[in-house]
Amino acid sequence: MQHDLTSKPAPLGLALQGGGSFGAFTWGVLDRLLAEPSVPLAAISGASAGAVNGVLLADGLLAGGREEARARLTRFWRLLSDWSGMAGLPVLGSVLALADFPVTPFGFGFSGPDPLKELLGDLVDFRRLRSERPLPLLIAATHVTSGEARIFREDEVTLEAVLASACLPLMREAVEIDGEPYWDGGYSANPPLRELMTASEAESLLLVQLTPDHRPGSPRLRHDITQRSLEIAFSAPLKRELKALEELRWLCSQAQSDRPAFCHRLDRLRLHRLSLWEEVEDAGSASPVNVSWPLLSRFFEAGHGAADRWLASGRGVGDTGGLIGVAAAD
Repeated sequence: MQHDLTSKPAPLGLALQGGGSFGAFTWGVLDRLLAEPSVPLAAISGASAGAVNGVLLADGLLAGGREEARARLTRFWRLLSDWSGMAGLPVLGSVLALADFPVTPFGFGFSGPDPLKELLGDLVDFRRLRSERPLPLLIAATHVTSGEARIFREDEVTLEAVLASACLPLMREAVEIDGEPYWDGGYSANPPLRELMTASEAESLLLVQLTPDHRPGSPRLRHDITQRSLEIAFSAPLKRELKALEELRWLCSQAQSDRPAFCHRLDRLRLHRLSLWEEVEDAGSASPVNVSWPLLSRFFEAGHGAADRWLASGRGVGDTGGLIGVAAAD
């Protein structure tokens, strides 16, 4: 159902985290936002699954508007799950299982079909996306040799850039771009926030979070330790980004005169969050490499419902009351 947004909606920037099949939650959020034509989308930043969802949305907008963007996202996740069923195993590969082996599959020279490459190559016109640029688009990948984030902007986004952003090193060999190797963007910018703030005139940022803020207990089994270590690695960049934004806000509050331009942006900026872990109680029992349709559908419905309630609450609509840290957001 569409909500009566009586106030003028603030331009909305989307910050999309990575998280494998948990990205179906983001798909649900985006599907609901795209169904609300009165909510203007200002910019997108993403890493890994967030980058995949972001380019599908952006190219869909170019191809046929918001309804086509919804259709592209649905087609991708459906086909990804179908591919898994035909292969008889998770097409994203089992990172947790591979962690037990000293040699990666590509270390043996094995090169099987890459469904992500095939599906994105079929569904996204990257040449058009770079030339027509429907909105600012920031895709994060991690430079292997330096460990630093590289942010690919809308005029740089290629199939290789998105594959690099979603390249988990135990599953795929590093993606080479301009002679340099890249791994998953989740290690370094998951997702880019400060760059998103400066890339557009968005007055509200919506963070779609797929990593948990905290997990009780101390894992003891190899599988659980591996999973938790990946969660920590992928959540650390977001925590750094949020801390940096809070420090910038504090510095701006201390400035008496000649305030930098970014301080005025921070005064107006509103940060909101929709988290998979707050919507799906047993998310910890699911694997981010499981792309079975029942699980993807469940995550989609959770994201769709979360976005619907967020829109119904009026948050982000004419809401420019200042930055909120994620811990206190929504």
